[in-house]
Amino acid sequence: MTDHSVSKFDKEYSTQWNKEKEYLEQKGVKYTFVKEINKISTYKYKKNSKLFKALGSFYMELETK
Repeated sequence: MTDHSVSKFDKEYSTQWNKEKEYLEQKGVKYTFVKEINKISTYKYKKNSKLFKALGSFYMELETK
C-alpha cells in the first residue's frame, strides 16, 4: 500500500543567480554540480547547515543595502 501523505523532499538547493553563487563560494560552500539548459547555468548544492547559514547571511546583507 502506498502512503500518499508523504511528499517528496528535494535534497538539493539550486540557484541561477551568479551573485548568490559567488557569495556561497566566498563562504566556502561549493556546488555539487551545475546543469546548463539554454545557456542558463543552474548550480546545485547539498542542503546542510553550512549552506543555510551562508544563505541567511547573504540575504541579511541584501536587506541592509
